[in-house]
Amino acid sequence: MNQESEYPNAAPRGRGRPRGSTTGSTRRKILKAATEEFSTVGFEAASIRSVARRAGVDSALVHHYFKDKTGLFLEALNMPVNPRELVAQAMTSPLGELGEALVRTVVTAWANPVIRPAATSLIRGMLSSQSATKLMQSFLQKELLARLGRSLPPADADRRAALAATQIIGMIIGRYIIQLEPLASMDDDEVVACIGPAVQWHLTGKMPS
Repeated sequence: MNQESEYPNAAPRGRGRPRGSTTGSTRRKILKAATEEFSTVGFEAASIRSVARRAGVDSALVHHYFKDKTGLFLEALNMPVNPRELVAQAMTSPLGELGEALVRTVVTAWANPVIRPAATSLIRGMLSSQSATKLMQSFLQKELLARLGRSLPPADADRRAALAATQIIGMIIGRYIIQLEPLASMDDDEVVACIGPAVQWHLTGKMPS
């Protein structure tokens, strides 16, 4: 007797779903494969299809669980917030106010009691692992700096975006990871007022030739 006649009301097995698999075990298998794939070839070269091949599942199943490559990457690294969404939120501000908007978006996210411990742990882990640092560099270059650069003067957009990001990364490490004083104890408005103009200068100020 075939399966359809024995279980007439059973739902058909989803496309790409391994027979007998559970949601939890399949997700874990995909995440393990994604971590290996991203670490091996980097964010830009990896694809949903290559992760699916490594996991031994259909690519449609990866899309089902994680939507797109960025979502898969963020979950594989256990990132508590999507940096691309933070940048997009800040970039609703006019270019002349973008420096302060970027800094405020970061400090506001870090004030979230759910985001802060997870983000702090993630950055500590990256700083102690060369492979994790390289992987994050690939993601930031592709997903954030390129996006930010498109809003800047084209002649030196890449340099401006990288320098602005360096200011923000330095602030994150000094304020939240190393906890340098008095930076660590400053309120958010003061941090934005002090660091925002420095970020803005890199975005729109006169660059040395």
